[in-house]
Amino acid sequence: MTAKQRAARAKFKAVVAEAKKLRKKNPKLTQAQAVKQAWAISYSKKNDKVGAVKKKTATKKRSATKVKAKKGKKTSEMHTDTKSHNVSIRVISGLDKINTHHVKELQHLTNSLSIAQYHLKKAMDQRKASRDKDAKNYFNKLAFRFRDEIQAIKKQISIVKKLIK
Repeated sequence: MTAKQRAARAKFKAVVAEAKKLRKKNPKLTQAQAVKQAWAISYSKKNDKVGAVKKKTATKKRSATKVKAKKGKKTSEMHTDTKSHNVSIRVISGLDKINTHHVKELQHLTNSLSIAQYHLKKAMDQRKASRDKDAKNYFNKLAFRFRDEIQAIKKQISIVKKLIK
């Protein structure tokens, strides 16, 4: 056994012994409750009380300053975050009382755009990696198809954005 394993084993035995002491003091405790309290005791080094939590002092909140809304067209801002957990996340801000159907359609189109861009990149990589002339032609046609699809999706996105504004 390694040193860490021996230490963990000794700690576990100490917790089991502490759980036995707790059950002798309070026979109404179940084994699971006693072990839970024993682990809490073993982890609390400074406090003798189990589950003691200090109350946080309430801080005063500043009143928010009100900003007057501009009359006329509503501006919508598009933010794209593609680094989070390998998931394409789209955040649309500035859309208050707009038809939710158009917003959902815009989100669907942006997701399908990112998928088409991913497939285009894969087709281009496969075209570069292939040595066979027929395979290169196939991936070339596939890349053109994805480019056309991306252009069509971008046109649809611009139409939906005009409907939202």
